[in-house]
Amino acid sequence: MIEKIVLRLLSIKSRTTEELKKKLILKGFGHREIEEIIQKFIKLGYLNDSEILDRRFESYLKKGYGPRWVAIKLRQQGLKMPFYSFSLQKKVALNLLQKPSFRNKDPQKQSAALQRRGFDLEVIYEVIQTSGIRSI
Repeated sequence: MIEKIVLRLLSIKSRTTEELKKKLILKGFGHREIEEIIQKFIKLGYLNDSEILDRRFESYLKKGYGPRWVAIKLRQQGLKMPFYSFSLQKKVALNLLQKPSFRNKDPQKQSAALQRRGFDLEVIYEVIQTSGIRSI
């Protein structure tokens, strides 16, 4: 019974082991039973947290999110934050500032938008100064 539920949950969306545990607990299964089925599905290759982490991290980068925002989201999903370098932050923030919705804003609004997206202040100031827009 639990196997069918796990297969159905995984067919809907790829889930981390932590997300799957939470779903199964809500459905009333015991911790020992959940651990056994999770180990079985890991051995079968249906659960792979590192692969999910890579895909989700890349997705968040493409969407233009900073390290703080990404760390919170990944922590909620039971994943650990990979290294998010200063140069990678700059690249993502610069790409974001090239979009029309960001390009036409004044520097203070750009700064606020980047802060809401989870970028460090050092990165924000450097990116806004190097993007050719007057400083804040």
